[in-house]
Amino acid sequence: MKRSRAPAPGGKVLIRRARRADVGRIHKLIEEATRSGKILKRSRGEISRLINRFRVAEERGVVVACCALEVYGRKLAEVRSLAVHPERRGRGIASALVAGCLKEARRRRLYEVLAITDRENIFKRLGFAEQLHGQKALFVRPS
Repeated sequence: MKRSRAPAPGGKVLIRRARRADVGRIHKLIEEATRSGKILKRSRGEISRLINRFRVAEERGVVVACCALEVYGRKLAEVRSLAVHPERRGRGIASALVAGCLKEARRRRLYEVLAITDRENIFKRLGFAEQLHGQKALFVRPS
């Protein structure tokens, strides 16, 4: 099994908008996270088409994490495809990426941002709640 390239711990992390050159690395991060069942798959083509929605965390010139803000309209957006290289977890990178998405949502004056996750602590620290003004999200898996 080929290991993904990751810089040595301790480098300064830069959060920035993704570029076309990042598509391959973003795809690899998402693939790795998909194997553990944490996020939904995205093809290289989909990532390429939606590259302007992604933010990445870069450490010593290597993309070590990614996240996307999927805007559905003026009322709703979703934080999606949050993936951090396993060796970079626990350093606040995911929180910084989500905070960047929220900053973009505020700039665009979006009404609500949702996240579907099993890592609720990150999102709760940033102001997400299970209920919003008495509303709850409901889900079903149609068979």
